[in-house]
Amino acid sequence: MAKKRRNTRKRSPKTYNTSGLSKASRGRYIEAIEDYDKAIQLKPDYVEAYYNRGLSNIQLEEYDDAIEDFDQVIALNPENANAYVERGYSKNMMSEEVAAIEDCHTAIRLNPELSEAYHVRGDAYFDLEDYASAIEDLDEAIRLRPDHAELYYKRGFVKYDTEDYEAAIADFDEAIRLDPANDAAHHMRGIAIEALHQDDPIIISPNLTNPLISGDTPLDIDELMRLDDEEIEKYEAVIEAANEAIRSNPKDTEAYYNRAVAQNSLANFEEAVSDFDEAIRQKPDYAEAYNERALAKDKLGDTEAALADYDEAIRLKPDYAEAYFNRGLMKAELEQYEAAIADYNEAIQFKPEEGIFYFTRGLITATLAGEPNEDNIEIYETIIADYDEAIRLEPDFMPAHFSRVATNTMLGREDAAKAAMEKMRQFENPFIDMASIADITDMEDMEDMEDIDTNLIKIIDTEEAE
Repeated sequence: MAKKRRNTRKRSPKTYNTSGLSKASRGRYIEAIEDYDKAIQLKPDYVEAYYNRGLSNIQLEEYDDAIEDFDQVIALNPENANAYVERGYSKNMMSEEVAAIEDCHTAIRLNPELSEAYHVRGDAYFDLEDYASAIEDLDEAIRLRPDHAELYYKRGFVKYDTEDYEAAIADFDEAIRLDPANDAAHHMRGIAIEALHQDDPIIISPNLTNPLISGDTPLDIDELMRLDDEEIEKYEAVIEAANEAIRSNPKDTEAYYNRAVAQNSLANFEEAVSDFDEAIRQKPDYAEAYNERALAKDKLGDTEAALADYDEAIRLKPDYAEAYFNRGLMKAELEQYEAAIADYNEAIQFKPEEGIFYFTRGLITATLAGEPNEDNIEIYETIIADYDEAIRLEPDFMPAHFSRVATNTMLGREDAAKAAMEKMRQFENPFIDMASIADITDMEDMEDMEDIDTNLIKIIDTEEAE
């Protein structure tokens, strides 16, 4: 019987290139590159093989090798616009933004309708913090390819960074409409919604009795402003966005965190604790989650657990000013005034631009000092200095203005009190009945002052530091 002859026909460059494409489509990029190598060995001027090998190197994040491949493509075919785009992308990933932009310029000159060139150049402008140019390029990319979810996501991200939160949310919405499984868009939409409402008002203390006289705890943090329907809808929108993100990806830690923060704002503290628990389970070193969970636990009356969470937040993030401040508030509630002041000192050290920190330290110091006398007059100088600094940092911060008026009045400094009152009158505040405090500087004794209801409901700007 005659033996069958083995097929010894050599594979062609095109066959290797096709095999490489097939392997790359299945994520087998290293094997794909081996096939492209063989194709190039057989045909050193094989443009498609260099280009495809460059794409596989990008997938492997081997950007130097990718750039070399696209250099070869461009040397062999200087009119290949896509090669300039991919080389520009690789350069941008290596933080060579200016070179990336130049490559995209060339690609657009060769093919003005190439959406990806505007996309990559927009990314490079974003990395250079040229947000206007980034948005302009992404606008054009979307015009050319209006069904590409990733473009809306990218533009939404730029708008988020420029604090145009409503426009960012609209872009994330469109990205989700086009690609409902886009976890990143769900996640960023929730963050943008929360950022949109980060300046929503939080009360220090409605109907605050002057702590300098009454000895009452100066901050009643159990009192929250009643949310109106619009504010409730905002927080519910954050929760819904987080729900969508979690349905899409149950391991989206940030979605649990965002939902928990919104639940806190709606006074759904048990639900908030549950979500913070999950966020911490997924990310045990999540200092911000410990800080926020402490707020919820405090509202639920679990003071010991709340303090433990603040302690852990500070252990994980020793420069976490907000955690020191919040822990100081709790200690003030517990009448641990010296410990509270120590926490405010730390908060100020790490974030000296926050007026509320100085104001609160001044109030707590006044509570600890008691009524002014010859022995503590120097302490009251530091109290006034704290109010001064709070006002310098936040000129319309009415509680600091009032406390400065009240303190100078208590010290018998009539001219200083009247000057402070005039300064306060420069700022209109719908939460303060100025008529009810008009006669404060005419007080004859301290007992009269005890009867004043200042109606100080001051809105403060608070931000969660990440």
